[in-house]
Amino acid sequence: MYMCQLLKIMESKSSSLSSHTSRVYDQQKNIDEILSHLGHVGYYQIQLYILCILPMFVAGMLATSFIFTTAIPEHRCSIPICERFNTNDDNHWPHSKYELFNQSFVVFTTPMKKLNQHYDDCHIFEQRNININKSPNSTIECNEDMFDNQTIKSCEHYVFNHRYFQSTIVTEFQLYCRPEFVQLIQSVYFFGVLIGTILNGILADKYGRQTIIRIYSPSTVLVFLFSIFSTNVYFYAFCLFLKGMCSAALFETSFTLSLECLGGKWRFWLGNSSNAIFTLGSIYACLCAWWLRTWKLIEISGLIPAMFLLPYPFILPESLRWEFTVGKPSHALYHIDKAARKNGVKIANETIESFLVQTKRLTKSDKPKVSIKDLFTNKSIRLYTIIFLYIWFTNALGYYGFSFLSADLNENIFISMTLLMIVEVPGVLLTSYVGGFSRKYVLMIIMMMGGGFCVVCSFMATSDWKMFFAILGKMSLAGSFSLVFVYSAEIFPTIIRITGLGVCSFASRLGAMSAPHLVELHLLGDSLPFLAIGILTLIAGSLSILMPETKDKNLPDSLENA
Repeated sequence: MYMCQLLKIMESKSSSLSSHTSRVYDQQKNIDEILSHLGHVGYYQIQLYILCILPMFVAGMLATSFIFTTAIPEHRCSIPICERFNTNDDNHWPHSKYELFNQSFVVFTTPMKKLNQHYDDCHIFEQRNININKSPNSTIECNEDMFDNQTIKSCEHYVFNHRYFQSTIVTEFQLYCRPEFVQLIQSVYFFGVLIGTILNGILADKYGRQTIIRIYSPSTVLVFLFSIFSTNVYFYAFCLFLKGMCSAALFETSFTLSLECLGGKWRFWLGNSSNAIFTLGSIYACLCAWWLRTWKLIEISGLIPAMFLLPYPFILPESLRWEFTVGKPSHALYHIDKAARKNGVKIANETIESFLVQTKRLTKSDKPKVSIKDLFTNKSIRLYTIIFLYIWFTNALGYYGFSFLSADLNENIFISMTLLMIVEVPGVLLTSYVGGFSRKYVLMIIMMMGGGFCVVCSFMATSDWKMFFAILGKMSLAGSFSLVFVYSAEIFPTIIRITGLGVCSFASRLGAMSAPHLVELHLLGDSLPFLAIGILTLIAGSLSILMPETKDKNLPDSLENA
């Protein structure tokens, strides 16, 4: 029906042109009016939102699983003369049990690190030239007289604490004493997200949301397969880079697609809840790592849900709002006809005709040409963009910083990581509720609360109270992260929305890439990592006062509307 109306009206003569700004404004009014006839939420919107759940879940899983596969298990030098069992030429020897890892002889065989007063896990004291029977049946006790505490040498063999990890890429590729290199590998994932957010944002705004899903649904499955069969650490690092690109593409595209089909209170509530879905993917990764303990099995546990993405290029529809905005009315009206039938509604002919007349008036030369530079050329949008860049950077630094600092909160990394992930869900749901009253002030309050909790946490020794304040801090940061995602999408116009989100995500990935290095602040003081997160978050919360309120406002489609 709508296709016939399109052909009929496109053949008629257009009326005289008004100003470009007025035409764009009239077109958006018609877009909003057409979409409002579908209802804020109906069978079509629910079906689309459900389809978007899996990509967001997989994105959360990708963002967490590598923390476990790249973890450095607790280790120390093997002291054959004291271990009481035979050596061999395998550098992995011996794969000890937990009770064999902690031994009293470490006190006089292993030097202390100067900065943090922990035992060195890569060096031992030189053994004196004493003829001692090393057989397992030897009754000679290992003692400090056998070692020269003035001479230090590197380990030849290692003993691992397998209480938490059976194997990671660190043990697979023998990276035990290269923590800086492991941190670099972890940062490669965030670099992939950084590149992906910019590249995919531009492609999604130019070629459509559906195009990105068609590219990255099969790509995600392939990357998991490549990771499982990695033969060296450099190829695994390259796979992490690709995983970062996949995570960024899947979440941002599916999030934007679901947001653009919703209206009214549903747009905020379901949009904000998308971050809870991301969190569920992270919790899934934590539980699988806790259960499996081996890096290849952890990779396989991620491959299983990713395989359900393979049909998505054929079943996920394009964004109606994007098709309207970029000048594809024929496609938009075809799809909106199907959506209207699914929702059991009918759109008046007058509304369709009015929209098509406005579309006809936008000639090819009049259609807006936007690029990433438009985020910085308009005075107001430039201010919003710069503030968002800092807020996103800080949120990501704190959010991922908690993950890398989880060992400071509890000896069992799986317990601390799982708890820090679980508390994100109430944080996101609480933000979804209170954010319905205001975006601006809720963001400001919740970020300042999170910063305060981090500051308090920084001055506490490892205890249940430190864990308690860390949980409150992580819950606040998770809530602010989910809120700022929706808040940003409501401020950036449709024509450049994913590009805007991509630029903000670029800043957040710089923060995420910095997160692994927060651990190094321990060298200057145990309180500094959480203190740094707290101060930066307090500043970000204060800057929120400069932002506009978007509650109960229509999504802007053009730069003029924004």
